[in-house]
Amino acid sequence: MKAFMDKDFLLQTETAQELYHNHAAKMPIIDYHCHLIPQMVAENKRFESIALQRCGRALLHR
Repeated sequence: MKAFMDKDFLLQTETAQELYHNHAAKMPIIDYHCHLIPQMVAENKRFESIALQRCGRALLHR
């Protein structure tokens, strides 16, 4: 019986397996998801610490 979460988990076709293992697996993970206010991104807002970015709305009006 096949393991539930093996190396091909969610890769249902040979093409998907080939593309993932020979190309995508070597690439860095880039996460475009963030909780910043779009205006802060557009203005390239710099933060003193990573913790301060979570207070985006308060910092926006400084």
